[in-house]
Formats: sequence, C-alpha cells, structure tokens
Amino acid sequence: MKIYFYFCFLLPSFLFLNTDGTLIFLYTHFRHGARGPKKLNDSYLDIVGEKWTSLAELTGVGERMHYLLGLRNRKKYIEQEGFLSQKFDPHQMLIFTTGKNRTMISCYSQLQGLYPQRANLGEELTPQQEANAYPPILDELEEKDPDIEQAIKELNGSALPYRMMLAPARMVNDKEVKMSIHNIGECEKKTDDLKKANEKIKELKEEVAKFNKAYGEKFNKYFKKEKPEFSLKEIRNTCNDFLADYTEDRELKEFKEKTGLDFKVLKTDCLNFIKTYYYYSYYGDEERLLAKIECSKMMREFLFYMKRRLDADMTEIDEDSDYKNYSIPRWILTSGHDSTVSANLVLLIKALGLDMATKFQVPKYASQLALEIRRNSEKGQSYSDYYIVGYFDNNELFNMKVDEFINKMEKEIWTDQQVDEYCGFYNDDKTNNLYKTLMIVFICLCAAFLVSTIVLGVLLYKSKHSDSNTLNQKFDIGTDSV
Repeated sequence: MKIYFYFCFLLPSFLFLNTDGTLIFLYTHFRHGARGPKKLNDSYLDIVGEKWTSLAELTGVGERMHYLLGLRNRKKYIEQEGFLSQKFDPHQMLIFTTGKNRTMISCYSQLQGLYPQRANLGEELTPQQEANAYPPILDELEEKDPDIEQAIKELNGSALPYRMMLAPARMVNDKEVKMSIHNIGECEKKTDDLKKANEKIKELKEEVAKFNKAYGEKFNKYFKKEKPEFSLKEIRNTCNDFLADYTEDRELKEFKEKTGLDFKVLKTDCLNFIKTYYYYSYYGDEERLLAKIECSKMMREFLFYMKRRLDADMTEIDEDSDYKNYSIPRWILTSGHDSTVSANLVLLIKALGLDMATKFQVPKYASQLALEIRRNSEKGQSYSDYYIVGYFDNNELFNMKVDEFINKMEKEIWTDQQVDEYCGFYNDDKTNNLYKTLMIVFICLCAAFLVSTIVLGVLLYKSKHSDSNTLNQKFDIGTDSV
C-alpha cells in the first residue's frame, strides 16, 4: 500500500527508548478516545447542563486521538523497526475489542493511522478541539514531533482523513468470555462489596473532604443542594461529565457563570481526584483483588500467545513462515476502557513488585499500555535470551528478562477456577457435568429401587408359599393318623 506520509525529520529519540534489539512480539492495550457522558437525563443533558445526542459515544476528538496514536505506532513499529509489513496482513495481528461502540470505533480510528487508505474527510474539529485531540503519549513533550505536526496540518481540521480500514476485530462477549477484557458485571455483588470496603480507607475519605473544601461551595451554586457537600460518586460523576465537555470544547456557559471556576484548574484537579478514586476505591486493598479478577484471564492469554511467538522464533528457519497462522501473531491490539487498562496496569505492578505510588497512572482518553518483547542475540535459545519492556504512554514501567516476567506473573494471576470460586460462576461445562452426575445418580437410584422391589416381591412370595406348604404338611399328617 502506498505510504501517504513522508517524514522529513527524525522522530525525537525520547519517544523511542529501549529499542535496542529485535522486536519479536508486541501487546498494546489502550483506552478508547474522548467520549460523551455515560448518563443523561430525559432531555439528554449531562450533570453540568450540556446537551448530547447519544450516550458515551466516541467523538471527533476521540477519533483524532486514536488516529494520531496509530500514526505514532506506525512510525515506530512499521516505518522505523519494520516489525510489520507495509500492507495490512491479518495473520500478523490479533485485534480484540469490547462490544461497545466507543472501543470499536477507537480501534478502527487507530488502524487508519497504522494503515492509511486515502478517501473521505471525517468530522470537522474546532481549533480548541484540535488542541485537546492529542493522546497522552504525545502530550506535554519537551519538544513537538515535526512529523506529527505536519500530519495535523494535512488533516486541515478533519477528525480522520481516511476511509475505514477493513480488518477483523474479535468482539469479546461478557457472557462467553468472563473477565477477559470487560467487564466485571457478572461478579458485581463481590466487587461492589470490595469497592465499598475500599471506599472506607482513610486517604480516600480525606481526598473527598479536600475536594469538598475546594469546590463544595462553588459547585453548590449550580447544583443547589441543602448542604454543600458532595459524595464520592457525585464528585466522580461531575468530574467525568465535566472532562467530557471540556475535551469537546463545550462552553459550559451556565455552569461557569454560576460557579466562577477556572476550568483549566478544575480539569487538573478532576484528573487527580479520579486517579485517587481508582487508586483506593478499586485497588486500595493489599491484594489488588479487582485487578486479579478482571485481568487474570487476559494476562494468561497474553502469556499463551507470547510463548507461542517465542517458541516459533527459536525454532523456525524461515522467519516469516511461522507468522501465517492466527495462533502466532506478532502484535495483539486490545481496545478497552479505563477500568480494563488500569486493572491490567495494577496487575503488572502487583506481580512485578513495582511501587504502586509511582507507577500507577489513571488511563486518560487514548492512553496506551505497551509490552514489547525483544532479543539482542541473533537467535534465541531459551526464554532467558529475551527481555520484556513495559510502557504506559511515555513512561517506562519495567525492563526484565522474559523468564523472570513469566515466573512472577504466573504466581500472581488467578486461574479460571479461582475466579469462578470467588465470583460464584458456574460455566456450561460444570453445569453439564453436574447434570450428568445427577442423571447417573437418579438412574442408579431407580435401578436400586427396581431391584429392591423385585427382591422384596420374591421374598414375600416365598414367604407366603412357605406358609401354605407348612399348613398342607400339617393337614396330611393329621389324615394319616386318623
């Protein structure tokens, strides 16, 4: 496929740290881009009074975020490293997405950056929306990437410049694949109890009090409650809706007039509050149970594909022959949510013994967790010849030998049976096995009852027949005497 972007400058080296060695396998798990609020009233207004046409759908800003993220990943993994072919090859990639519109469209928006196909223009963005449409991996860098800036100029205000990239994406159905990448609804009772317990943690209560002290009175000029105190969930919901509106460059005229707030400051404070909320409410317990429940299955799938890729890399002579199979992909892309990305991040932090306070980050719109598996030698002989580097946006999380990584992860992640036991799941196999067992027991009881009935009948018959013979014998003896 023709390449539509010619890059005239080298990408700043700080974007591509730790790229020594040959890239063998790649896993990226990213949050969807900017979206609308998840709850609206009957008039389709959000908490801060802005009108939307639909619930939680990806916006033009969100599309642009993932297009730029895809463009960045193309530069790094296709243009610079030659990790994938220039043209899309479905055998080289496995794409997973949850069954939500915003994750599916995020996935396809990113594919337009990875494999561009020139065609139509997308939704037009305002200048402020363009400023907000940077994914965190490109935001607040020491210097701008000239190639990305040139691409933005060529977009000329459109959210996406290309037609939809056709690629197979595997939808994850909650009922069919429990706890894979979304969500924990089937384990809701247990996880709700866990979060309620975590919400009692002192630090989280202090954060709520701190936010109320700073914003309670100002918020209440708009919400008009009896007391200017907002609960944990009220603050979270208000911040989430505000961030959705702010990212979309909504005026929030009435909200601003009544509260007099500086929205730039509120944005920062809301992001910090949401980070604290996740840090304690979701993962405040020492065992980080929510992360284990939600992402153990996903991590086992990652380890499975990684091992197959490494085994193929160590044994195949033709370096491309082992890729022509869906079970040995080079790259797995997973389109998820803030809850799934954060859970995956926390599971890694827990398993690898990383510092939660410094490594945990709240997944902003279009944040990306990336795991790169590389080797320095010409040919790997064992897993110890490979190393894995983990990134969250521009931040390196860890760098270690693959065999060490596998050992630590396998000790921490739960099996399906452990998740089933904790959540009270009963899968079809277990149900069928129980049904078969009950049927066997029922048949055995019926057979035993039938046999018992026959035996009792025979014994009763013999008993009656025996009494009759005795009387006959007595009668015969008496006749002889007479």
